[in-house]
Amino acid sequence: MDQQLYIDAAKRGDREAAAALLSMYEGLCRKAAGQAHLAPLGEDALSAAHESFLCALRDYDESRGVPFPGFAKAKVYGDLRTLFKKSRRLWQREVYPAETEDGESPLAAVPDDRDEPSRIESDDAFRAMLAPLAEKPRRLLTMLYQEGLTQKEAAARLGMSQQAAAVIKGRALKTLRKQAASA
Repeated sequence: MDQQLYIDAAKRGDREAAAALLSMYEGLCRKAAGQAHLAPLGEDALSAAHESFLCALRDYDESRGVPFPGFAKAKVYGDLRTLFKKSRRLWQREVYPAETEDGESPLAAVPDDRDEPSRIESDDAFRAMLAPLAEKPRRLLTMLYQEGLTQKEAAARLGMSQQAAAVIKGRALKTLRKQAASA
């Protein structure tokens, strides 16, 4: 059977035609999912490649003049690139505490709630760190990091939207990072 006939049949809902096309393009899916940067995703990358291929099959429009193999390849590789970027953002957010020079975990330096003098010192250090910021960012970060409020709760207290609070928080943290890097 001609490939275009399989495509037409699959678009009409013929599962056997879709399965036949998927098996024809299994090499493309495996090659795309087997890229080195996708190795940590393992079988998830291959599943995403298969799903992307089936979406390409559904979305393909012959009247646009693009051959199906090129359309499918672009769709699969593009979707896997998007999957990798999303995964990378998640990986970058993960924090793994390393050991300090003396072999202790940095979590050991976190003051105990029963240790009032340490808490007061850390509060003073926190306020000193926030001193260069304008009033709203300073109040927002205090609510978020000292009072333990959610971003939505802090925004409501300050009379702003959650999106505005997110922007202010991002800018404030960027300023603090620059300050820490130059110190």
